Amino acid sequence: MDTFRLINLIKSEESILSQELDLSICLRTDGFFFSLIDKNYQLKAIGEFETDLSHGMTQIMTNLRNSFASIGIRLFNFSDIRVIVPSSKNVFVPFKLYDSTKSKDYLRDIAYLSTSETILENISNKLDAVSIFAMPMHNYSAVKILMPKAKYFSQHQIIAEYCFDVSKLSNNTVLLNKRENACDLVVFKGSQFVFSNCFDFSNESDLIYQILFAFEQLEMDVEDMNFLITGQDFTNDEKKVLSRHIKNVMYANPMEFLKYDPQIFNIDLQKYFLTLVK
Repeated sequence: MDTFRLINLIKSEESILSQELDLSICLRTDGFFFSLIDKNYQLKAIGEFETDLSHGMTQIMTNLRNSFASIGIRLFNFSDIRVIVPSSKNVFVPFKLYDSTKSKDYLRDIAYLSTSETILENISNKLDAVSIFAMPMHNYSAVKILMPKAKYFSQHQIIAEYCFDVSKLSNNTVLLNKRENACDLVVFKGSQFVFSNCFDFSNESDLIYQILFAFEQLEMDVEDMNFLITGQDFTNDEKKVLSRHIKNVMYANPMEFLKYDPQIFNIDLQKYFLTLVK
């Protein structure tokens, strides 16, 4: 019996030559979604699988391997591999203040760390900071064996670097990424990265409260910002409450720096945002 379910797959070509493509894959406990992009920044494929990625290294390896094999990918010999980790335990440290011996201490200041978590680090030249985040050890071990050359990124680094690329000196830029009943919020004042956080919410009132509370702490005016939304579908009530309280609400453009055929990829690409932005 299969331990996975293909939710979606769109390809621009029938055959996939993995060694010529970059893989970006975003892991969840209940599955993953991914993109395949060539060196000319042309989108070649996007897909999503439902499978259990929460129990045991061996089972995770099997589920990942079988999922990809079902669409003709049996070797993980991609040109480049980016693994995006939607972690609630992540922090940025300015590069000039960063001490590599204190990675766990940085995270312990904001969250409880268990012995079953792996601490990862990634330098962001755009942000002049080091992203430090936690990943379940069984996930990390499984991916490390299957994809030994993979690079790991927290979702906040992906979002913040996108905001850096699209921000303007004269405007504040905010991006809200929805993940089921959780959100990631990243804030730029002009071109300065000032805030990142993730929070759970239960309804649209809870959602807007969390956002407005962050703006209050940052002393930001909701009339003076470009507020971008992306990720999983926002309900009509969620979009209404955002537009009621914030002036310039618009969708982010996950294809800002990519080329693609809109006749082939004719679906809402927002949910694939984390795997599409470069």
